[in-house]
Amino acid sequence: MRDKITLIGDIGGTNARFALTSTKNLSFYEYRKVKCADYITLSDAIESYLKEINLDAIDNAFLAVAAPIFEEKIKVINSHWLVDRKELARKLNIDSIHVINDFESIAYAIEIINKSNYQAIGPLKQAHTKKFQYNIGIIGPGTGLGGAGLRKDENKTRAYAAELGHVGFASQSELQLEIVEVLRGKYNRVVNETVVSGPGLRNIHWALHCIKNKRYEEYSSEEIFKQIHNSEIAKLSVDLFFEMLGQIAGDFALAIGAFDGVLITGDLINSNSHLMQESFFRFGFENKDNYQDLMQNIPTSIINIPEVGLLGIYQFYNLKQAE
Repeated sequence: MRDKITLIGDIGGTNARFALTSTKNLSFYEYRKVKCADYITLSDAIESYLKEINLDAIDNAFLAVAAPIFEEKIKVINSHWLVDRKELARKLNIDSIHVINDFESIAYAIEIINKSNYQAIGPLKQAHTKKFQYNIGIIGPGTGLGGAGLRKDENKTRAYAAELGHVGFASQSELQLEIVEVLRGKYNRVVNETVVSGPGLRNIHWALHCIKNKRYEEYSSEEIFKQIHNSEIAKLSVDLFFEMLGQIAGDFALAIGAFDGVLITGDLINSNSHLMQESFFRFGFENKDNYQDLMQNIPTSIINIPEVGLLGIYQFYNLKQAE
């Protein structure tokens, strides 16, 4: 039997990650990461990738995309790319393309992640790996804010995506209310990813300058994190960012019944995990009035492995091959 080569991809708002796998390989290989802004279309990026690795053709493609998957043509959220499944399959000369949500993809990775790859935030360690039945949530701030759930029972594991970033943000303090009021002058809706994402941290930083009548200079999210020891507003921005992330994670846990844990992922979190350990994340997570006792018993952990989205689409590919 001929070895069939499959392209796997994790398509976000800022970066796209590609790799190959095949029927005779037990992993993926030829990993590359590219910036979406460097290419006009997804097909341009894929063609450039295949050219770089000197591959003329593939047999199949599995893509995880930062967007709700409900139409043949999929607009990538926070990006100019459009995933037209029929057109892309035609250009790649393959029969079809499998496309799932990027956080649904991460959920598929959970079953094969070792418990040593969870970094606990708070006093509780992640325990779902020891259970035959569980329901957990996965969230991650990046260019936007993604979310998914994973429910396991005795017979089946079910992954499901959630558009968590586009749910309206619920303020829980006077300062948060002030920030939301400032941001309402800039956005039609202040949603979760307006404040909890890479651009969201910049929004908080800008709004605090407006509130405090301070001269504003624009910085990237990475630069704001680096300034926390030198700038009171940068420090407050980061404190609020983690507290708001905790609030949203707690709301999500209640909404989907993720009482076995919430996992946090993404480059933004992994790069600043030491700050998250010392943050108000758990305060925001647990601050749920009559549900505080319940929230205190839900573990929260960072998934501290790189490219978990690509690992997830690879696992989804494996599950499809086994059907």
